[in-house]
Amino acid sequence: MTEKEKLPSRSNRKKKAAANKVQSVNGPMMDLLYFGVRVWLFFSGVRLQAVSRVALPKGPAIVLCNHGSFIDFIYAAALLRRCRPHFIVARLYFYHGFLRFLLRLVGAFPKSMFASDTENARNCLTVLKKGEVLAMMPEARLSTAGRFEDIQETTISFLKKAGVDLYTVKIHGDYLADPKWGKGFRRGAVVEAELDLLYTAQEVKALSPAQLRQGVEQRLYYDEFQWLQQRPDIRYRSARMAEGLENILTTCPTCGKKHILTTEKDKIFCERCGYLTSVDERYGFTGVFPFAHPGQWYDWQMELLAQEIANHPDYALSSSVELRLPGDGKSLTRHGGEGVCTLDRSGLTYVGTKDGEAVTLHYPLRRVYRLLFGAGENFEIYDGTVIHYFVPQERRSAVEWYMASMLLYDAAAETADV
Repeated sequence: MTEKEKLPSRSNRKKKAAANKVQSVNGPMMDLLYFGVRVWLFFSGVRLQAVSRVALPKGPAIVLCNHGSFIDFIYAAALLRRCRPHFIVARLYFYHGFLRFLLRLVGAFPKSMFASDTENARNCLTVLKKGEVLAMMPEARLSTAGRFEDIQETTISFLKKAGVDLYTVKIHGDYLADPKWGKGFRRGAVVEAELDLLYTAQEVKALSPAQLRQGVEQRLYYDEFQWLQQRPDIRYRSARMAEGLENILTTCPTCGKKHILTTEKDKIFCERCGYLTSVDERYGFTGVFPFAHPGQWYDWQMELLAQEIANHPDYALSSSVELRLPGDGKSLTRHGGEGVCTLDRSGLTYVGTKDGEAVTLHYPLRRVYRLLFGAGENFEIYDGTVIHYFVPQERRSAVEWYMASMLLYDAAAETADV
């Protein structure tokens, strides 16, 4: 097959671009989706408390939301839906035909997270030029341990160049109601959402990028475990309180071995040490245990990994993987090949097959920034509008690829190597 034959036809490229082009918000559909999910939350035992400190945004405007839960757009919509915002959504979900249809109906459009995406940039400008409201989660990924992650420099640059009114929807309790790693909602959960104005358009234009970043991060910063300490009456009920924690907690604090944790109901085990602890109704660990909650355990393993990377100039993380590529419209992804992924100070490298051909794919560290990951499932990177979705042999290791990418990139950034 020639290189020309491998490229999609011009008509197919136009159809694909049209399918991802931002369209007007279908108000009744947005309301229907919102109320449907609110009913689901009610029967799941999740209570939402939404407060507006200001009048609804009038476009052109941008609303920033922190991102602790998969359904944060619903919590934000409780405050925003009457101004018909356009949400930015991870491109992965636009690979599925029916999901793409629903998302476009409510005015959402795709973004290749942590990658150059001119299509998304055009859609953002279209929304603002029309005098409408753009809503986005600038962390660009779900929180792993219930805390604010960080915001990429290109996002701050976009906010500065847009020069429009900047609002925030600050959400608390969303991560604890349904954490990234968890198995379903926790009954008794309370989610608080608050709409406020951060900066007027004039203030955005007057601020330096550094001042803008500081203001955005101060407003959006959250720590779910600190928030919970201030609300002693909240109690979470689930038959599976601990299940899934092994997908973000890599290391046993007793024996120091990696990827040998398992969970059952509220209990955490080590395959080598046996029973370790249980998770109580306020996400605390029971018995004599070195950590008070999952956030502290996660911080400890991050410190261990940071030391390992600092002490080994030749540090590398490697695994056999299945490569999955964008789905055919009936699924999010499809099987695309098999090979080996390696992450080191040079970046991410995949050596294996892609659609039956032998390939070597290399992404320099400056392009990696953060490897997105699904807890206990995969790690991924976007190349333009195409996702490369890697399923490692040990699926519990997926979080380590995320942590290592963060530590490697930030260490290189400190020395101006990226």
